[in-house]
Amino acid sequence: MIDLRQLQLFVSVAEELHFGRAAARSGMSQPPFSQQILRLERDLGVALLHRTSRHVSLTSAGMALLVEARALIARRDRIVDMVRRTAIGAAGTLRIGFAASSAVGVLPIIVRDLRLALPDVSLQIDDRDGVDIAAAIRLGTLDAAIVRGPFPAKDIMVETLYRDGLVAVLPGSHPLAGRADLAISDLAGDDFILFPRMGAPELYDTIIGLCSGAGFSPAVVQEASAWLSVVGLVEAGLGITIAPALAARGCPQGVAAIPVTGTFDRTELQIAYRRGELHPLVARFREIALSAMQT
Repeated sequence: MIDLRQLQLFVSVAEELHFGRAAARSGMSQPPFSQQILRLERDLGVALLHRTSRHVSLTSAGMALLVEARALIARRDRIVDMVRRTAIGAAGTLRIGFAASSAVGVLPIIVRDLRLALPDVSLQIDDRDGVDIAAAIRLGTLDAAIVRGPFPAKDIMVETLYRDGLVAVLPGSHPLAGRADLAISDLAGDDFILFPRMGAPELYDTIIGLCSGAGFSPAVVQEASAWLSVVGLVEAGLGITIAPALAARGCPQGVAAIPVTGTFDRTELQIAYRRGELHPLVARFREIALSAMQT
């Protein structure tokens, strides 16, 4: 077996071509240093160095070993650095889940801050509905997720990132588009375009509940699982939608986002992760997400 320490000693003498200087560089006296080099040659069964009383040089086998030894030591150093950085949450792979209703206007902010703070972390972003997210966190195929609360998973740790009100997103030509705010009852005669309930059950149920409380059942004429599709359909005049205010910040000029009165704190953005000891990388993600949503 080749000992990595012996390889380090060999690299020292191969670079110095002088046993005394190589031993001093390695923090050893010369006799035990020379013995380690001899042991390495004996273990390999080849001569690595030409030795004379005044000169040391590499054999062809020694030159070949020097190349590989340097590469192996560099690889060892990278492994040590990677393990240490992973232990403090500065390296590794982070698998983040999100549902469509939670990602709009939010995920780009958090991912941007995460990239800036942890450039060596590999991100895997997974779009799926809330039920799948809970199962994936339990199984360990997701490390954490950004979800729209309340998130129904008692065995998963959930923390609030952001509380938000709701806005009505209307075509620019809509009669109410110029209002400063409106009541949900003002929309009773409109066609609605919503996220499918399977993809955003909390938001869907909140909207249906608000309409029911205002005395009407919304006419849902179209569903779309992507926010850009929802807004595109609204802009085309096919209906209106209700969305978290944060999500609606990036609406195109062809639509209007009007606050719906009495809905502040109706939606809650949350971070979800497994209960128990928090993985260092998940802990860093949690800190960055909380900070991103407070600024």
